Amino acid sequence: MYERIKVLLAAIIILSSAGISGAVLAENTLKISLIKYDPYPVSPGSDFNIWVQVKNIGDNEVSGTSIEFVPEYPFAIKPGESMVKYPGTIREKDEIVYRYALHVDKDAFIGTNTINIGYRIDGTFTKREFDIEVGSEVVDARGTVRLENCMVNPEAIIPGDTAILTLKLTNGASQYTIKMDGSDYSMNAQIQSAELSGDDGMIDVTSEPYYSVGIIGPGDSVELPFMIQVKNNTPDGTYFLDFNLEGSARLYSLNLKIPVTVDSSSIDVVLSETPELNPSIIILSVANNRPNTVNAVSVIPSGNATFEPSEYFIGTMESDELFTVKFDMKPKDNLTDVNFKLRFKNGNNWHETDVLTVALKDSTSQDAQKKESFMNLTVIAILAAVLIIVSGFFILMRRRRRAKVE
Repeated sequence: MYERIKVLLAAIIILSSAGISGAVLAENTLKISLIKYDPYPVSPGSDFNIWVQVKNIGDNEVSGTSIEFVPEYPFAIKPGESMVKYPGTIREKDEIVYRYALHVDKDAFIGTNTINIGYRIDGTFTKREFDIEVGSEVVDARGTVRLENCMVNPEAIIPGDTAILTLKLTNGASQYTIKMDGSDYSMNAQIQSAELSGDDGMIDVTSEPYYSVGIIGPGDSVELPFMIQVKNNTPDGTYFLDFNLEGSARLYSLNLKIPVTVDSSSIDVVLSETPELNPSIIILSVANNRPNTVNAVSVIPSGNATFEPSEYFIGTMESDELFTVKFDMKPKDNLTDVNFKLRFKNGNNWHETDVLTVALKDSTSQDAQKKESFMNLTVIAILAAVLIIVSGFFILMRRRRRAKVE
């Protein structure tokens, strides 16, 4: 029994080794090629055929293999067609050609697309990629794209705000065709995808990537806006977002770092003239301390008084710009202080500043003090008059007495 088990184990090891060596041998001896496809180029939304050649370039025959088309966007097998072909045993130096009937999606990229064909031996799959040109004409473009401008609105972003980052891409070619080695080449630039991604978890890109942007002619430009969100409590500074552009045909791709500025500074309002000099007028100074322009700036008063104007609208303020604003005030009873706050837009984001409190003297008490002072002066004047009259009366009576005695 023991001898039989040893023989069985040896046979299993030999068969397993033969299968592994056969798979390795097949991978080193089979060559798969795309001979042609028709029509050329392929039109979006149409059917076309490809011819695939499998050749045994080794010194041994290969058995048990399959040739497989791998369906990946934008290509699919036509209904009723088989994705897998079985050539059986392929002897050394043999060549086998198979035709696949395929369909290309109507939204396929205009340019160079990739198709996948492979072969499988003993469970091991080897895949090869081949280029398929999609478009109404042969795509052999050599136009190149450069980043001409980067615009961020607002230029400096307050933590918690959103902004629009717009990238302007330009085809740097100066003519539509060039001749090289006796052949004409188009200078159109074609963009398959453009993607912007965030930085270090501080800034999120909320816009989706752009696909199938299309053709940019020589000297032409296209603008791609992206929405970004700066997280709350993000420290001030400059952050870099990753921009990746994929082009078709011979268009070189772009991998760029896009700077974004985060700044938490605000605009300030201060008392310009003390209200003690003129209690019915408040004069304030408003300064834009931010590094960028802000819009829709207004000063809003509040308190137990009537203000004219009820809200002072400044509008646009450039960086480091200073405005002086004046409010006429009609105080009501028991007025001790008034408040002022600023409201403004940074890009499309509304903000309000902390309240500035301006202390005032109580106008009611001032009037009372004036009345009290007036009453005191009146009483003093009356008392003085009475005293003078009484003194005069006594002096007159004394003189009369003296006259009778004499």
